[in-house]
Amino acid sequence: MKITPLKIIQILVYVALMLGLVLMMSPEEINVFGTTIRIPSTEDVLPESMIANETEEVVEVEEYEEDDSMTVDMESISEESSWTPVEEKPLKVRTPKGAVAIEYPESNPNCLDHFFKGLTSISEQGKLIRILHYGDSQLEGDRMTEQLRRNLQEQFGGCGVGLVPIMEQKNRRTTLAQSFSNNWEQFLCFGPKKYRGKHNDYGFFGKYYSYEGTEATIAFEPAPYSKNSHKQFELFNVYMRNTVADVKLGYSMNGVEGNPIEVEADSESKKVKLPVSGALGDLEISFEADASPEVYGVSFDCNTGIAVDNIPMRGSSGTDFTKVSRKHFKTLLSTVNTELLILQFGVNVVPQEAKNYKFYERLLVKQLNYFKEVAPEMSILVVGVSDMARKEGSKIESYPNIDAIRAAERRAAKQAGVAYWDLYLAMGGKNSIVKWADKKPAWAGKDYTHFTRKGANYIGDMLYNELVREYQRYKNRNNANEATK
Repeated sequence: MKITPLKIIQILVYVALMLGLVLMMSPEEINVFGTTIRIPSTEDVLPESMIANETEEVVEVEEYEEDDSMTVDMESISEESSWTPVEEKPLKVRTPKGAVAIEYPESNPNCLDHFFKGLTSISEQGKLIRILHYGDSQLEGDRMTEQLRRNLQEQFGGCGVGLVPIMEQKNRRTTLAQSFSNNWEQFLCFGPKKYRGKHNDYGFFGKYYSYEGTEATIAFEPAPYSKNSHKQFELFNVYMRNTVADVKLGYSMNGVEGNPIEVEADSESKKVKLPVSGALGDLEISFEADASPEVYGVSFDCNTGIAVDNIPMRGSSGTDFTKVSRKHFKTLLSTVNTELLILQFGVNVVPQEAKNYKFYERLLVKQLNYFKEVAPEMSILVVGVSDMARKEGSKIESYPNIDAIRAAERRAAKQAGVAYWDLYLAMGGKNSIVKWADKKPAWAGKDYTHFTRKGANYIGDMLYNELVREYQRYKNRNNANEATK
């Protein structure tokens, strides 16, 4: 039989197809008489560039399909998707020299257990849980929170920067840059009284925002040095209330506009989900209504994992939360799954020297009881005041009243039945802020109050280490209880 070149090509094509089917359908390994034979996969045979190109093409199709079927979720609680439990990533528990442990009140030694249960729900149920990190100007620019978030998301999963206010200076954060039209105004429950609102229904940031006229915009883009985990997001929500008029929410990502969403007027605060996700580019949100809604902020999150929100309240001593409507704040908290609240205040109390700080202790107890009332199951951690210094003669020394303020914060936490972490002691105690400011590079500024980015990151690491160490103890305790059953 004469074999033509065409026949040879047909045979080669047939053999190549059969080999391809074998590579795709066969197991990775087979055992023959005790000998393991590995079957090469397509990744072993095909060049990496070909595999990468295939993946990129699939992603592009998925993004197009998502944009083509836009939906909005205005439910109070995010929808739960089916989830297959996965094994939790092994914990890396570090106990550096000089570590300061979290303290628990005798009346409630397991007061962080609700948060720890939330951590286990991430791998077991695919939940998204939140940490609200409140503080004074020490937290501005996502300081401390950024490093805490980075560590927690690396360990437990998650992405995005969490809750973000409507008005923030563009270069304030290293994790996100934003801008806004000049007709926005904000109303605060703290600070000068001239900024108070007409009512006390303030939002997550102790603020609510509205605009003059019928239209306003906000825009977001990645900060120059933001990490990949901060650029990525899977959920984008707007938190608002529009009691007077319907609102048309417009949005565009990288110049591509989506179909506007109509939000009907009603009296309830709500979470409005916009169908945008992926790697953050130039994102613009527009509001159009006959009367401005009250907006509380937006959020960039993942579907599962942990979200850590940076909420600085410049000038506050942490005693303003009781100015917010309990009913309103309870409704807002019901739209997010907050498992832990961190309160980190005190630097605005230090310069105002007093004979004693029982007044501050009483005010803090009121705030802590307020949070326990609006979110009874939520865990609470009080982070004590940091070291601060001033010039005494020719020397720079710690303020003499810091010990009294620390004691007031500790007693307040104990009385309210919540956890406490002594940041002053973790820094190194008296005059530690001076040593931090003298480091090369510096960990604190020459105002001997605020931390540099490097110092803030170190504190974020310390707090993370203590939380993970306590979580490991919680797991050990539960395992021991299971073993005795």
